[in-house]
Parts: sequence; C-alpha cells; structure tokens
Amino acid sequence: MLSNRRVIVAVILVAIVIVSAVVIYTSESQPSKQSNIGTNPFTNSGHTPSNPSSPIQSVANIYLQSQGNESRIYVVSANASYGTYPYPTVTVPPNFNSGKKVIAENGEPCVIINVTLRNDYSAEYPAPNPSSLNNTTTEVYISLTAQLFNSEGQVDSTDITNAGYIASAATNSAFTSLNYGQSTTITLYMATSNTNVTSFQLIPRYIGAQVPT
Repeated sequence: MLSNRRVIVAVILVAIVIVSAVVIYTSESQPSKQSNIGTNPFTNSGHTPSNPSSPIQSVANIYLQSQGNESRIYVVSANASYGTYPYPTVTVPPNFNSGKKVIAENGEPCVIINVTLRNDYSAEYPAPNPSSLNNTTTEVYISLTAQLFNSEGQVDSTDITNAGYIASAATNSAFTSLNYGQSTTITLYMATSNTNVTSFQLIPRYIGAQVPT
C-alpha cells in the first residue's frame, strides 16, 4: 500500500515538472509586443517636444514697434515653449455664418509665449489714440499677437489667445491695460503643429489710451 502511494506521488511530481517546463518554454518563445502608437511630441511630460531641433530664442529689453515707430511699451522679457491649449474648446455658435466651426480646441498643440510688459507712457509722453473723455490719463490698452519663425521663414500658426468668433482687439490676441510704470505678464497661445520653431516676433495689434472697439 505504501509502495503504491510512493508511485502516485512520483507520477504527480513528474507531471508538475513537465507542465512547468512547457510554460517556461512557451513564455520565452513568444516575441515581445511592440507598441504601434505614434509618439506625439506635445503629449509627453511637461508638453515639451521630445526632439525639438533647437530652443526658441527669447526676447528681452526692447520697446514694441507699433505702426513703424517705437512705442513706449517695454518688453521686460518674453519666453516661448511648446505646450497645448489648456482652456475649454471654443466653437462657433450654430446660427453664426462661418465655415470654421472650432476656433480653439482643448489640448491643441501650441507655442506658448509668456510676455512681461511695462508701460512707459507718461503725461509728458502720452500714448497714441488719446481718450476724448480724459486726455491726461496714462492708462494704455495693449492688444498683442506674434509671428513664429524657423530656419526657413515664417511658420504657419494661429493666435487662439482669448479665442472668440467675433474679431476685435480683445479677441484672438492677448489684451491688457497698464498705467504708467505698471508691469504685467500676459500669455499668448499660438496654435501650430510645427516643432522646429526658432524665434518669434511680437506684434502689437493696438496700443492706445482710448478703449479699442
């Protein structure tokens, strides 16, 4: 009886060894699976492209050029980086006659430009477009956009800052107001899928003491 039990145990052990060997062989013979999902340079950590060709040149210590003349809006610093549009998607209302239905889409790839400005217009050096209600004010309204460039020239991009379906000085560009001596930092979102941007140019759409319409 004891002998039969030993035979049964031996058979079970042999079976376990055989099964284990088959499992090990099968797992080792299977090829490793490779991901076939393409890499989006805008969706990795920090929304920074994994292979930008070069850093984007910063801008600092200049006055904005407006209508061919040097303004008194001073650029303390301006730095650009790759990222995505962080706000809710902006669409055109159904009853609005426009061929474009989406103006800005959440997660859309962008070049993001942070600009610190200072207003150097004063009572002695007044801003253009004076206010008819108060011509002694030093408050200045500023609407600012940008153009992007790479080694081949201007890059196709769309300003979706303050995205809106009705064009104005305060939509589809950065908009702010400053009194004399005040500084502020504004952010521009330039929609583009290009990842080899090397520089940018800040372009005022409006600078004046009168509220733009």
